[in-house]
Amino acid sequence: MDYMIHTDQGEILVEKASGELNSELIDQLIALRKELSMTQQDVADATGINRANVARVESKKHTTSLEILAKYANSVGKDLRISLVDRQKGA
Repeated sequence: MDYMIHTDQGEILVEKASGELNSELIDQLIALRKELSMTQQDVADATGINRANVARVESKKHTTSLEILAKYANSVGKDLRISLVDRQKGA
């Protein structure tokens, strides 16, 4: 499912994060949360996301939107950045 982000420059269509990238990112977010001695409830309170949904994100059983991942990252003091990189030859 896609969703729209509304900015001063207009609307941007964003696809949900997926696969291996999503899993690695969630692992990093969980590690940061634990380093900061934060609970899932602390993340929920900081993001406005229901605690049960924070648990769902961490379980990796559901595809998580970039918007939710960005909110989670913000709650542990990080920004989520996405960039385009050149493809490696043979990829």
